[in-house]
Amino acid sequence: MNGQSKELDSLRIVVKSMPEDSVKCEAYLRIAYLLYAGEESELYANKALKLSKITKNPRLIGKSFHRLAWCLGFDQMDKKTAYLDSAAAKFSVIEDYYGLGNVSDTKAVFLTEYGSLNEALLSYQQAFDYFLKIPDAERQAGVLNNWAIAEYTSGNTKGALNKYEKALKFRLKEQPISHIDIARLYQGMGECHRINGDLDLATKNYLQGYDHRNEANNIGVVESMLSIASMIYAAAEQNIDTTSISELIQGHGFKSARHLIEIAEQFNGVAERIGFQNSIMDVKRQLYVLNKDYKTAYQLLEQQKKIQEEYKLSESSLEAMADMKVKFEKDQLKIQLLEEEVINQKSQDRMTTLLFSLGGLLLVSLIALLYYQNRVKAGQLELNEANREQQIISMRSMLEGQEKERTRIARDLHDGLGNLLSSLKVNIGSLQINFDDNNSKKIYGTASQMIDEACTEVRKIAHEMMPQSLKKLGLRKALDDLVLKMDAVHDFDAQFHVHGTEKIFDNNTNIMLFRIVQEGLNNIVKYAQAKEVLVQITYSEEWFDLTIEDDGKGFEPEAIETGKGMGLKSIAFRTDFIGGTFDLNSRPGVGTLVTINIPLDNKHKT
Repeated sequence: MNGQSKELDSLRIVVKSMPEDSVKCEAYLRIAYLLYAGEESELYANKALKLSKITKNPRLIGKSFHRLAWCLGFDQMDKKTAYLDSAAAKFSVIEDYYGLGNVSDTKAVFLTEYGSLNEALLSYQQAFDYFLKIPDAERQAGVLNNWAIAEYTSGNTKGALNKYEKALKFRLKEQPISHIDIARLYQGMGECHRINGDLDLATKNYLQGYDHRNEANNIGVVESMLSIASMIYAAAEQNIDTTSISELIQGHGFKSARHLIEIAEQFNGVAERIGFQNSIMDVKRQLYVLNKDYKTAYQLLEQQKKIQEEYKLSESSLEAMADMKVKFEKDQLKIQLLEEEVINQKSQDRMTTLLFSLGGLLLVSLIALLYYQNRVKAGQLELNEANREQQIISMRSMLEGQEKERTRIARDLHDGLGNLLSSLKVNIGSLQINFDDNNSKKIYGTASQMIDEACTEVRKIAHEMMPQSLKKLGLRKALDDLVLKMDAVHDFDAQFHVHGTEKIFDNNTNIMLFRIVQEGLNNIVKYAQAKEVLVQITYSEEWFDLTIEDDGKGFEPEAIETGKGMGLKSIAFRTDFIGGTFDLNSRPGVGTLVTINIPLDNKHKT
């Protein structure tokens, strides 16, 4: 960690004096990588993205989008996915299989953390296939390690062990040897054998991982020791003979499971790592419960909860945050069970009766409070629902009226004024004008040209008000035409990408989505001063996602004055009308990202 801190400090100083080129962009990305996640990491990743667009380097643009996905927390999964899709689009254009493999591997890691294991397994397969094309054996081994974790998490320990063994075969031949990577593989294999009930083989794998981590003086040795201690206590609780396990650890110089915990607690750096502290307390609590010392176990659990609550809002450890979320409900149950054990150990009937009386009183009070709150919430929900229904009715009437008026005006312009101008040109051409000079030809030519320009303008206005491609060819073609026209007319570089299999929406939804993109692009033209604009639509089995992104000057959404920002209000209004959600992300100097998410329950025909 000290080496990384020194590298980070050096890069922060050096990058300030570097010229604005691809080398500086790589330096920004390295800083973002070392910071891993959080606001500062996101700041440097955005700097890299901006510089990569200036240098027009698609590989660096893809890497910047990829790094931005890592910077965000799992509460922003939609945005993480959008960044990964943008990265994949850039890498696909230049057929960068290394970049595409990294994007697929990253997406799989996110999906595994998010609990979407089937999708994660497919994404790992895709990543592995990309690295096979290069070929890159080192990255294949890295994917296999992550893939195996998803396999045994889903219950397929056989498939996980197969992938671990393939990765281990490469890592053991690698020069220089990577002790930490090898240790991770042995740790994962130990978990698989533990799940399968082969505790001796699990212990051997844990100890092999410990040896490699110890060789690298890596703090991961704490995980290896705690895994063995936890397994011994769990086996003892189930009355499983642990003699052979004890002999194995004694051969490594450990006296007992308790000795493993004591060494883990004393390892350098553990005091600053909330994740390891929590794991140590988990294992110690196993020991206290095994010894029927429920009171101490309960006190330790309360101490853990206090530490976790204090740490809950900290962003310095993403791993600890995820761990606390997973364990929260389990800890609640453990507290309840341990409280009952403490009560059962009380021998004084009077104290027991008092506790039960207080508990009953508390329960009655709680039920009464919950009943009152439910009544209040039910009334508020009914009121909110009535207001929402009224808003939807008003919204529908207004939007339908707007679209009908647009259609009528477009038809009148095209059929009425358009035909009138065409007739006027024919009549002027049929006049028999005889002048002795050249003025007649000049007058006729000027008038004819002006009528042609008027006809073109009428057709353009009519098309903008109700594009024919939207009705004839559907949403995808209409948006493609709209973006192409924006690209041709304005200074910025506009692109349109489509991901997934297209779904066919009803006319009302198509019109609303087209107006949203039209309004978004108009806002960019008016305010953004952008150089690049990207419009993307993504079809999945359950969602339709639309993003409108620019690298313009950006703004603070909270700073928009009342009465202004009507374009954004129109987008939000239309999104709500078709049952979607609208998200806006922008900061001065960073650009703007508009995200629309719509559930595909009944909005499309297969």
